[in-house]
Amino acid sequence: MNVFRNKTGNQPVSAYRDIFEQYITDASFLWVLRSIGVKQPHYSVSDIAELELRIDASLDGLMNSIDLAWELCKESLTFEQAGEAFTAAVIAFRSHDVEKIKTAVSAGLVNDETFKGLTSALGWLPGNLVHGWIQKFLTSKDLNHKYLAISACSVRRENPGEILAQILQREDCLAHTKLRARALRLIGELKIHDLKWALSDTESDTQADDEPEVKFWLNWSRLMLGDSAQIEQLQEYVVQPGALQTIAIETAFRALPVATGRKWISQIAADPEQVRAVIRATGVLGDPHAVPWLIDKMGNAETARLAAEAFSMITGIDLVRYDLSIEVPEDITILPNDNPEDENVDLDEDENLPYPDVNKVAYAWQKHGGKYVAGQRYFMGGAINRQALEEKLTRGLQRQRNAAALALALLETQTLLINTKARSSRQ
Repeated sequence: MNVFRNKTGNQPVSAYRDIFEQYITDASFLWVLRSIGVKQPHYSVSDIAELELRIDASLDGLMNSIDLAWELCKESLTFEQAGEAFTAAVIAFRSHDVEKIKTAVSAGLVNDETFKGLTSALGWLPGNLVHGWIQKFLTSKDLNHKYLAISACSVRRENPGEILAQILQREDCLAHTKLRARALRLIGELKIHDLKWALSDTESDTQADDEPEVKFWLNWSRLMLGDSAQIEQLQEYVVQPGALQTIAIETAFRALPVATGRKWISQIAADPEQVRAVIRATGVLGDPHAVPWLIDKMGNAETARLAAEAFSMITGIDLVRYDLSIEVPEDITILPNDNPEDENVDLDEDENLPYPDVNKVAYAWQKHGGKYVAGQRYFMGGAINRQALEEKLTRGLQRQRNAAALALALLETQTLLINTKARSSRQ
């Protein structure tokens, strides 16, 4: 007996509406929290797994009455937000109802945010619920469906097979910028060496020149497959602020020779507005030669925590563990603040990083800095090799794990890029 229906068995009992609304609110909010957490410096794998259990609990609660759950999910889709798109898609696919799935997919294609939620749902659910649909989307005439399927394969780290080669040869698919960029990116993520031809065609370079996103992922995948000569093609993304600058820095400075990396950092530093990009690049390059400069930047409130993170990425010295951090000084503004009249609601990207005690950090470096060799590359205080990177993948915090996965994929041309943001049970 379904306790969530009235005596006629036709309509959901309205008394449970508030409970189900809360399930949707919780699942959607927790998904957003998780999507932030997988990129944060203080979240561990167990923290992410705990969030996933809470999300699953809310989703399972909704499955007690599909009709009521879906009625409320449809209402939530009007917000056109990622979390609600995720929740609705999970319920739709778990219902096996074709019309519900069509509605959830259409809602997920509304904007970039809802697309993230829909794609995440396709990565969240077990293969028996989504593989058939992903295959349908791959062969669909709707190019947005193909884009969705390729994105799902990317999240799941699954090779779509021959259809990927077909997509990369069809003029209509190549004209769809997002589809083409994601398809090229997938080659690098999965290390599909059989599709090198799609990356080496000189016509591809010409066509990509007017599409920065396509050009970036084309050259990113070339580098991931071992073509180190293509790293020069990433320089324009490294030195110019933009949506791709961070991933360009994270990738290029793990592959560049240290001497060349220093030169590139000097080019970024020519723009005084890009000091944060310089700090980020310095931490990724891993050269202890720059540690004194990082310590100097810890004396500036705007760069203190980011510089401390870069210091830890190079040296492996944990500021909290070794009592090298302090409470955030009272005169420093944290965003967002509690002032209802302050229109600045941007999140402080350094909020969850420890605030360094500059004097203690300087003393620690004076005491231990002799162990590090300038001009050599370090990651978390050690040499960059498979064993060390796998150890960080297993035990590190999320931002460390994300860096370790990329470093490992660059180290070995046959090793796919592990999705450290995927469900913890699938990593």
